[in-house]
Amino acid sequence: MLPILQAEDQLRAIDAAALGGGHVKPRDARRALHQLQTTASGGRRKPMKPSPAMLAAAGIAVVRQPAGPEADNG
Repeated sequence: MLPILQAEDQLRAIDAAALGGGHVKPRDARRALHQLQTTASGGRRKPMKPSPAMLAAAGIAVVRQPAGPEADNG
C-alpha cells in the first residue's frame, strides 16, 4: 500500500510542477484547478429528490393530487 501512496504523491508533485511551470494547455490547467478546488472544498453533490417514503420517514405527509382535468387548482 505504501508504494501506491508514494506513487500517487509523486504524480501529484509532477502535475503541480507541470501546472505551475506553464507546461500544460490552459484548458487542462483550468480543469485541474477546478478539480482541486472541488476536492479541497469537500466536493458538492447534487441533492437527491426525496421519495414519498423518505418524506414519510421524516414525518412529512404526502398528499397525491389527481392529474388531469379533474385536478382543479383555481
